[in-house]
Amino acid sequence: MQQPAWSSNRAAQSVALAAVLVLLAVHYSGAVFPTVLRACPRNSTDLNQCIIEVVNELRPRLATGDFGENFTITSLEPIKIDRLTIERGENFKANFTNFRISGATHEKTGFIVKKLKTDIDNRQINATILLPKLQVNSKYSLKMSILVLQINGDGDLQVNLTDTKVSLKLTFYTETVDGEEYFRFNPINLRVKFGKARFYLKNLFNGDPTLEMIGNQAINENPDVLLDEVKGGIEENLAKLFTKIASEVVKDALFEEVFPWS
Repeated sequence: MQQPAWSSNRAAQSVALAAVLVLLAVHYSGAVFPTVLRACPRNSTDLNQCIIEVVNELRPRLATGDFGENFTITSLEPIKIDRLTIERGENFKANFTNFRISGATHEKTGFIVKKLKTDIDNRQINATILLPKLQVNSKYSLKMSILVLQINGDGDLQVNLTDTKVSLKLTFYTETVDGEEYFRFNPINLRVKFGKARFYLKNLFNGDPTLEMIGNQAINENPDVLLDEVKGGIEENLAKLFTKIASEVVKDALFEEVFPWS
């Protein structure tokens, strides 16, 4: 039986309307600032404090990477570095795998933003972050010299870090897409200053208990010898990770959404 012409037209119109609604839904759901983020007006007299408060509010979400509404980013708990290799001739060779840093977002002892300065005109944010307590766990293979002691071993590593400081320099820019200015981050510049450190390396000297104790004692009495060697690799990996996370947070955000006028 032939379908009436008016019925076919009405069906076509319904399909077209549905298609338009779907396209609008996709457009507006994809290009918005995550609703859990509170924007900070660029002309606010306390812009820096506003940003600090927003970062503090995000601490639990940074830990899990879950911003709600199907918006996820790379988790900060734990911070993961798959491999870290350092060689300085025959006197220092170290290889770390499954490197994990825990505690950065802990509710009570997690990161504290100590200083923050925003320069909208020069598209720059400088921040100093204190990490009161961190724990590092990793598989290690190590050959190094401390004073007259030749230390070597491979096994499990644990390090407890206290009062680590991280200095961040974030520069940003805008990218024009279809006439809209989107917020973008350049690669982050990052520097680490370690506070106190307590090492425990299991299976030094093939697990000889006396030599293992002596080796760990020597490292803990001279922690900077090991920390200074791994510092550059940690900074490089953290800079890449933080750049990735920052870019994930603002990936669909317009500049006017991140820093609107009040």
